[in-house]
Order: sequence, then structure tokens, then C-alpha cells
Amino acid sequence: MSQHPWIILFDIDGTLLTVDSKFNRSHLRKILDELNIDYPDMESDSFSGRTDHDIFTSFLVNHDFDESLYQEYKSLYLDYLQNVLLTQKKRVTRLPHIDEALEYFFEGDFICGLLTGNYPQAAHIKLKAADVDREFSFGAFGEFEKDRNKLPQLAIDEVQKIYDFNPDPSRFIILGDTPRDVECAKNSGMKCVAVTTGKYDREELSEHAPDLIIENLANPEKWFTEVIRS
Repeated sequence: MSQHPWIILFDIDGTLLTVDSKFNRSHLRKILDELNIDYPDMESDSFSGRTDHDIFTSFLVNHDFDESLYQEYKSLYLDYLQNVLLTQKKRVTRLPHIDEALEYFFEGDFICGLLTGNYPQAAHIKLKAADVDREFSFGAFGEFEKDRNKLPQLAIDEVQKIYDFNPDPSRFIILGDTPRDVECAKNSGMKCVAVTTGKYDREELSEHAPDLIIENLANPEKWFTEVIRS
């Protein structure tokens, strides 16, 4: 039996694009205030690598993690992305060489998907704001799972459903910018290429032993060859 194509899983924030954090957090605070949610620590929280589900649930620690309040917050957040972020695209920065990497993997014999902590709608809005117009085959999103380590299994399930073969985790590569990306890849038997375009530098990422660390997504044929030989 022949091996299936390599499956490339792209993270979004810090890997393909960044959203102005001060601008974003100011809107997260506005929603907290609008819903009278008592959560003073939002401005100091680290969101890197966490799922939207995890982040927004954590805001409700002083409200018994009320599900209806969570759904209200989620709805207002998605409204903000749709009605504010999309109209102020200058708040979204495309990261270096993403088109080069996307062209290489989308035009080659690969299956390209998303593995991101974003809600599906949030992911698509951010990609649209960054003028990334590629049609990813599937996505593993931080919608129903709080734990990022569970997202790779969602990706495997999606591939199996769409392509009707049994996916081999060792032929998946997660592209991400945080230690959590590395951790979820390792836990699932997938490879990880860590890129230093997010908040973590080479030294910080190397502590988590990804298969490869790169400065940006330039020369994808070179680092792809390197990681599959690792």
C-alpha cells in the first residue's frame, strides 16, 4: 500500500498573520464590561497557543463558568471580528513569506489544513482580513475542545472522513509558533516545524524540541525536505 500525501497543518496567529494585540485586547475588555463579567486579569493573560474556547471560558472563573454567558461572549466576539476587524484590516499583519509557503504546499502533492485555536468563523475572518484566499481542505479548530492537544485527533478524523484512508500521524506536519504547537504535535505523533514569527524566539522554542525551527516560512522546499528527514 502506497503512503498517503504529507498533510500540512497551518496555525494562524503568529504563523500566517498577527492581529494588533492592544487593539484586540481593548475589544475583549469592552465585551467583558458590556456583559458585566468580573475578570481583572485579562490584560496580563497569555493567549499564545491557547484555544478560543479555553481563553473565553477562563474569563468566567468568577461566574461559575456560566455556559449562557460564555455563548454571549462568543457571539459578541465574532461580531467584533466581522464588523470591526474586517473593516480595519490595517490591524492585521501578514507575516513574511507566507505566500511562498502556501504556493509550495497548495500547488504540490500535499493536503493542506488548518490547526488553530480559533473558532472556525474567527479563523476565516482573520484570513480574509489578511487577504489569504487559499481554500484549506479542512480545519481542526478551538471550538469544542479547550485543550489544544486534542486538535490533532480532530485533524486525523477530518482527513479520514474526507479522503477515506487511514491517516498516518507521522505524515502530518504542524506549522506553528508556540510551545503549545510543539506539544500537541509530539502528543499525537506528528512532526512540528516551529517558526519564530510569533512571541517565542529560537531559544525558547528549542527548549520544547520541535523537529525543526525556522525564522520564517521562506524556502519551504528546503525546510520541508529537512523536516521529513529528521
